[in-house]
Amino acid sequence: MRKLLLTLIPLILMHVAIGQTGQRTPILRAFTPKIQTINHKLGDRILQIKTYQYGSKSNVVYVNLHDDEVTAIHGAKKQLERKPGLLIKIENNKSRNIRFRMDGQYYTFDPNRIFSRSGITQTLTMYGRVSPKAINEVEKFANQLLQLIPKEVYCIIALHNNTNGKYSVNSYLPGNIREKDARGLYVNPEEDPDDIFLTTDSLLFSLLAEDQYNVILQDNARAKRDGSLSIYCGERNIRYLNCETEHGRDLQYQQMIMIAAGHIDSTMRRADVIAYNYKLVPNTTGLSPKTNTEIMFGEKKVGLIRSVTTDSSWATIGKLEVNKDFPLYSNMEVLFFPSNPQSSRFEVRIDPTRERELLDPTTTTVNIRAVK
Repeated sequence: MRKLLLTLIPLILMHVAIGQTGQRTPILRAFTPKIQTINHKLGDRILQIKTYQYGSKSNVVYVNLHDDEVTAIHGAKKQLERKPGLLIKIENNKSRNIRFRMDGQYYTFDPNRIFSRSGITQTLTMYGRVSPKAINEVEKFANQLLQLIPKEVYCIIALHNNTNGKYSVNSYLPGNIREKDARGLYVNPEEDPDDIFLTTDSLLFSLLAEDQYNVILQDNARAKRDGSLSIYCGERNIRYLNCETEHGRDLQYQQMIMIAAGHIDSTMRRADVIAYNYKLVPNTTGLSPKTNTEIMFGEKKVGLIRSVTTDSSWATIGKLEVNKDFPLYSNMEVLFFPSNPQSSRFEVRIDPTRERELLDPTTTTVNIRAVK
C-alpha cells in the first residue's frame, strides 16, 4: 500500500494534467489565501507575523517558526491550496534565529524555544546574552503567536527542515541524546532517517507507523522542558504533529504532509462521534489503557479510547470518542477497570443524584476513575 501511495502522490501533486486531446491543461487550485500581517514590536525591531487563511476552516493550523525552512513552507502551501486551514508564519529575512536590539544591547533566540519562561532563558543564554527585560519581551512575542491559534484547533502541524545527520529519528534510539523524549518510536531502515514525524498523539503515531514513516511519539511527561512548541502542546493535551525533512527534499515533504493531513482530516471529520479530552485519576495499578479500547454502557458499545499519553505530572491523558447519540453529561462517570492489559475495560455509569448538564467537548476534560 505504501508503494502504491508513493506512486500516486507525485501525480496528484502535479500542477498540470493531460487531457484526451493531449493538451496540458492547468489544474485549478481550490483555495487562495487571505493574508494578514501583524507588526510586532520586539525591542527596537518590528517583526512581522503573517497569517494565511485558506478557505473558512481554521481547525488545522500550520506553524512555520524558522524562516529559513523554505522546503517545509512550500510543501504546506501546496497542501493548503487543496485543503482549507490556517498558516502562521514568522517573517525573519530567511534566517532561523531572531535577533533584536533593546536598551543598546543585542539579543538572539530560537523562536521554537520560547513557549515557556525557562525555555526563553535557555535560548537567550545559549546565544550570548540574557536579562529579565529581554525574557519579558520575548515572552510577549510568544504570547502573540499563541493568540493567533484558534481555541477550537484540532491539530497543530509544525513545519520544519533539518540538515543531513544533525537531527534525525536516530536521535531517539536507546543510548542517544533524545532517548528519554520518546514514548514510542518507529524506525523504517529503508527511509532517510532525517525525514521524520514527531507527534503528541498516539493515534497519529500509530497511523503514520502503519504507513512505515519514521515517527516519534513524544513522551509528554519525560521530554526535556526546552520551551519548544511540541512541549507546550504536550503539556496541554493539544494534538501536535511535526513534519520534517532535510532542506531541499521538496517532493518528499509534499508527500509526507499530504499523507499526514489526510489522516488528520479522516479522524476530524467523523460526523458520528464526539471527541473529549480525558484524564485518568488516580491510577495506582501501573496499567495504562490501550488505544482503541471500547467504552461500554451496559452491554452497548458507546465509544473508544482514541489516544493514550502522559502529562508532566505522569497522569494518563488522551482523547476519547463517544457516539454522537450518546453525548456525555455531568451526571455520568467513566470508569476504568484495569484487571490486566488484555481484559481492561471502560464503562459509563449514571449517578441519578447528580445534576444533569451537557458537557461541552471543547472545554471539558473528562476525569476517568480507575477502579480496582
